[in-house]
Amino acid sequence: MVGRTVLLVDDHETVRMGVGAALRQHWDSETHGGPRIIEADSVRSALQHLGETEVDVAIVDLRLGDGSGIQIAQAVSDNRLETRCVVLTSLKSPRALIKCFETGAVAAFIEKADGIKNLIEAVEVAANGYSMLDARDVAAARQQLIDEGGLDRSLLTEKENRFADLVADGFSDQEIADQMYVASTTVRNVLSRIYKKLDIEGRNRLSAMVWQDRPDGSALD
Repeated sequence: MVGRTVLLVDDHETVRMGVGAALRQHWDSETHGGPRIIEADSVRSALQHLGETEVDVAIVDLRLGDGSGIQIAQAVSDNRLETRCVVLTSLKSPRALIKCFETGAVAAFIEKADGIKNLIEAVEVAANGYSMLDARDVAAARQQLIDEGGLDRSLLTEKENRFADLVADGFSDQEIADQMYVASTTVRNVLSRIYKKLDIEGRNRLSAMVWQDRPDGSALD
């Protein structure tokens, strides 16, 4: 890890101090010299560091005061940076895992309770260009969502997902038709197809599944 740069992002100063000290102690004792560790306390400051510094690995808390660690990972992907992200969470949720994987920039998604050794391993794996998060993890997360009654959006087309969102927002068939510039009979046909794909009975259940899927402050962590 000598010569590498690690960005540590957490909005709690005591957490940054503790994790940073543990990382430095490990690499100094094990490899007689570790990476440069820089710190950020928000999505905004993390993005500023990423824009100014070549960062090899970003350790990001899933929930931050001004947003989510997933936003940082997405920015890494959107800007085609070489940075690999390790996302930390208090409690793994299948929805957050899937969203992390979909950014294409997250190499590991681990719980804080897993301890510093697992974090160090994840950082070293990411720094070497490998990933501890793969399609099998995503498949398991999608199945968990289904088992819990959640919405697996991959089962629906982009158009069907848009219709599902409009249903959840309380729009009637005619209002959806107006929004999507289609006939009301088309709306009914599309919704029937959605119900069949998801094996559900109607719009109330669809609405509940959509709202469960939508990320909010509590759904990510």
